[in-house]
Amino acid sequence: MSAALREPTSPSSAARETAGSSGPTRDPFATAQSWSLSSREEAIVIALAAAALPSGTLLDGGGPATLTRLTRMMRGLPASVWKGYRALLWLAELSTLPTRGKPFSKLNRDVAEAHLEAWAGGRTHLVRSSLHALLSPIKYAHFDAPEMYAHVGCRYETDAVKDEPPRWMAQVTNGRDVGAVGDARDETLELEAEVVVVGTGAGGAAAAYELARRGRAVLLLEEGDYHRRSSFNGRGNDMTKLLYRDMGLTLAWGNVGVPVWAGRAVGGSTVINSGTCYRAPEPVFSEWRRDLGLFGFSAESMSPYYQQVEAMLRVAPAEAEFLGGVGRVIERGARKLGLLHHGPLRRNTEGCDGQGICCFGCPTGAKRSTDVSYVPAALERGAQLVTAAKVDEIVTVAGRARGVAGTLGSGRRFVVKAAAVVIAGGALVTPVILRKAGLRAPMLGKNLSIHPATKVLAMFDEVIDQSRGIPQAYAIEDLATEGIMLEGGSTPFDITAVGVPYVGKRLMEIMSRFPHIATFGLMVKDTSRGAVRAGPGGKPLITYDLNDHDLARLQRGVVRLCEVYLAAGAKRIYPFIAGTPEVSSRADIEGLAHRKLRASDLEITAFHPLGTARVGTDPRTSVLGPDHETHEVAGLYVMDGSAVPSSLGVNPQMTIMAMALRAAERLAERLE
Repeated sequence: MSAALREPTSPSSAARETAGSSGPTRDPFATAQSWSLSSREEAIVIALAAAALPSGTLLDGGGPATLTRLTRMMRGLPASVWKGYRALLWLAELSTLPTRGKPFSKLNRDVAEAHLEAWAGGRTHLVRSSLHALLSPIKYAHFDAPEMYAHVGCRYETDAVKDEPPRWMAQVTNGRDVGAVGDARDETLELEAEVVVVGTGAGGAAAAYELARRGRAVLLLEEGDYHRRSSFNGRGNDMTKLLYRDMGLTLAWGNVGVPVWAGRAVGGSTVINSGTCYRAPEPVFSEWRRDLGLFGFSAESMSPYYQQVEAMLRVAPAEAEFLGGVGRVIERGARKLGLLHHGPLRRNTEGCDGQGICCFGCPTGAKRSTDVSYVPAALERGAQLVTAAKVDEIVTVAGRARGVAGTLGSGRRFVVKAAAVVIAGGALVTPVILRKAGLRAPMLGKNLSIHPATKVLAMFDEVIDQSRGIPQAYAIEDLATEGIMLEGGSTPFDITAVGVPYVGKRLMEIMSRFPHIATFGLMVKDTSRGAVRAGPGGKPLITYDLNDHDLARLQRGVVRLCEVYLAAGAKRIYPFIAGTPEVSSRADIEGLAHRKLRASDLEITAFHPLGTARVGTDPRTSVLGPDHETHEVAGLYVMDGSAVPSSLGVNPQMTIMAMALRAAERLAERLE
């Protein structure tokens, strides 16, 4: 069968006329509604900036310039965010009335700074998290400036890259433009394909490639846009708005608020991940066989699919010349402690030049995210892609999936007829789509794992310069059998400021010595589980409670990382644990190891949501069969992180791709 998209009705001519658009290179927030602060609220911001970011010997302090950058930075954010932020401003303004008799903006500088320091050091998570939400945008705006970067010797922006449109871009349609021709906007755009794949991340892109390679007529739909290399300027604020779901504001609610990062663009989360590539270890597959009856899954049976992924992504160990200062000191500390399993990580980055901004889009195209690997390969084999296409309905006939429907970025409705439907929106979005389609599987939206993660900073006398080199290039795996992975996680100058939960002179001292800072991260193979359901506006509402077992492992990982830093010669170590602002000796680390912690004492984040529509053999404990078809609806498949049955303990992108290749192979055979 010809692998070409069939457009049976005249409205689809609009899609052909706009084919070749690469997605918006214009500012996607240029038409967003403008919001502004009142003069009183501006005064509060200036007072907060001055107290939280006092001037030092090297870095300028906060003030009116910070306000100007904050206003510009928050342009385009939803009204709900502005309203919430204004509420936080007034919370800060009124918080000093009971004790000081004055609003915050009327306090002198020293008193205001002391008030914020007491707030930041509070043991109550709600108190600390409200301050974090209040000050993070101010920190971001203050340090996101060329002159601030110049003070610490860092490059502010990447060099512009010229895009060369390849021939397969003629098979890409920008959904923001469809409907602008004549009066077609009011008509439903009708399309037809043999298989429609919703989502272009690790799972969807790999599945589309495999199906197209086998001669199936494939249509890819992507809610986000196709951002080319020239759009990736390396600026954290710009790229977070452009590439991250909900502009990076996705949060899991529970006994600790956990940011859960996910992508929203062609390439999905592969565009914003670190490029780290692991195969899932055999004990994970053993769990699947034992607990879920998935006897077709093992390290051996999955090896051919992993090999295909590794070839497509050109996986290889991180280049020694780009391990950077962080890799240098971590290796030194690990060797001095006698650790046995540590070294460069395997990554999907051929020709990496170590610019240090992997999580904000690779400007050189070295990182083989799916937007430069599987998606182009699928298009070269005849697949079609429509961007800015949000699916909100799965069309079913007599218990079988027959297509999808949704809305394009232009506002025009579309419907796709297909013999099979593959949902690959990721573990946060897929369960919402499936539930809206009427699936009632007991486990749908449950079983969420997120690899809880944290980081530790350390100050050295020697120059580290984590702005140059691969952000996640090195790993320590000695605790992997305990479910603890220590992996690099360096961040740019402005992002580091947001991640440091301090204020005042301590924060400014750390930031002024940025070239001497090393950042390293860790994550755990969680046994905690969360859930995803539809929230306000149909967006995913995530709940997750960290249990004591996983908390103990996070604590053990932090302690081990502190030991590595100390052995490497660190002068001060910042574990970011409430009540332990820094450690600098073996005795300090011992004290940290024996502390009784609460989940809210740690600064936790997460990157790898999995499991919300998992495969299995029993409809009571799984949503999909071993071939990834839903138990309830024939012809409806899920091929993304939500299908992965459990936490992996390692970065999951290769496993998601390998499972998608396996499932697409079986679907293609069935379509014969």
